[in-house]
Amino acid sequence: MSGYPATHFCKQCEQETPHSEVLVRKTSSYDTDTSLLGRIKLMAHTFINGGHYYDMDRYVTCKVCGHKEKDNWGKEFE
Repeated sequence: MSGYPATHFCKQCEQETPHSEVLVRKTSSYDTDTSLLGRIKLMAHTFINGGHYYDMDRYVTCKVCGHKEKDNWGKEFE
């Protein structure tokens, strides 16, 4: 991404267009356990590992056509 407003190559428009970025938390293996012990494990995982900031997927959305795509770069988003 370069400059302001952010631009990104849109595969649907086939040109550089303004985009917005959204970070979405990846689901954890503890998310599916709805018991009290499962909730405690999820909270401990979040506090110890910084799970709510570390496990994120980056999505960019074209402001022209609305096309949304996953755009992770490097190991910091994996």
